[in-house]
Amino acid sequence: MKIVGVMLIAASALFALSGEAVFEKKCASCHSEYYIPQSRLLVNYRHNNKDLNLTAPTVTELSFRIKDQVGDRTLDAEGQKFEIEEWLTRFLKEPKAFKTILPKDVRKAYGQMPPVLASEEEIEALADFLYEYAETMMVKHGVKRYSYDEARKIAQKEGKIILIEGYLPYCRGCIWMDRNVMVEPEVKAALNSDFVLVRKNLLIEKLPLGIKRLGTPSFYFITGDGKKVIDMVEGTGTKAEFLELLSQMKAKAHKE
Repeated sequence: MKIVGVMLIAASALFALSGEAVFEKKCASCHSEYYIPQSRLLVNYRHNNKDLNLTAPTVTELSFRIKDQVGDRTLDAEGQKFEIEEWLTRFLKEPKAFKTILPKDVRKAYGQMPPVLASEEEIEALADFLYEYAETMMVKHGVKRYSYDEARKIAQKEGKIILIEGYLPYCRGCIWMDRNVMVEPEVKAALNSDFVLVRKNLLIEKLPLGIKRLGTPSFYFITGDGKKVIDMVEGTGTKAEFLELLSQMKAKAHKE
């Protein structure tokens, strides 16, 4: 009986619906763009969608909005996914009856979304896909992050500064920085040139060197040998402000 049970579980996993496949089937005819940098989207919306002529929001934009505005962001992933499933079930059936998750300047660029027929299993798979997609895109388009031990080895070998990003999964400022700043080409170039990035969830991970955490988002600059804190900074900033911060930290590091 145990063997049969294991086989049934394996078969269930094998034939589980792919959220991406559901999205392609049900949504991609309108939501054809998966990722466009937020800086380009903001300019596009200021120009009444005339730059990109999108028929619907990008998948990345949907993912960010849903995670931010549907359900309780402070729940664990499975808890919020369940709430997203419930919301999708109602919203897809009757989009007009629910307040949109999109801001007014984005909403006016598009027409009214039509109802979408989807089974319970399809909605569950779609909720998983939409929940995970934004994080996947930020990893793909952002600068590579390392474990702290890996970063120390790289920084010492290449003469770089260790930069720890302190975040919380539900921190709106952290998400804003990832989406608006950390993926910008100039920021990526500056980070790759002189820094090695580490990302720590301050809810469950400790900072090295006995550092007391700041609020989030926060940035902790450490010498390449991992022995000394150069500086610690808390808060969000524009691309220009973050580039200036990186320049200041380089200058400080050279004085150490």
